[in-house]
Amino acid sequence: MENMLEKSITSEDVLGKNVIDSNGLFLGVSDKLYLEPKTMRVIGISVDKGFLRTGMIIATSYVREVAKHAIFLNIQPLFLLKGKEVFDCKGSKVGKVTDVEAVRNTNRVAAIMVGQSRIPMREIGVIGKN
Repeated sequence: MENMLEKSITSEDVLGKNVIDSNGLFLGVSDKLYLEPKTMRVIGISVDKGFLRTGMIIATSYVREVAKHAIFLNIQPLFLLKGKEVFDCKGSKVGKVTDVEAVRNTNRVAAIMVGQSRIPMREIGVIGKN
């Protein structure tokens, strides 16, 4: 057990750290740990995005590494799709993403909203950078 404790990290090693997505974008600062009550296993972290901005909870499966000065994720959170331009299969601009619907409790897209139109993932060919 002593060897396990030497290799472990504490809440002080996680809380107050910058949270960085898979593209190196600063998302906010970790401010809470979520624990499974029976096993005390960490299941997620809360990220404070700053004054007047809604925070988020990130499941530990999306954490790539807890480093000395930051927490690095293996994903880009879906909310970053908001405001991105949407094009049809012929390259014509359709509009901008106004909202993103996730597959329950995941970081996978179920659908996007473009204006008042809901576009399900099965009708989306590619999600890329723009």
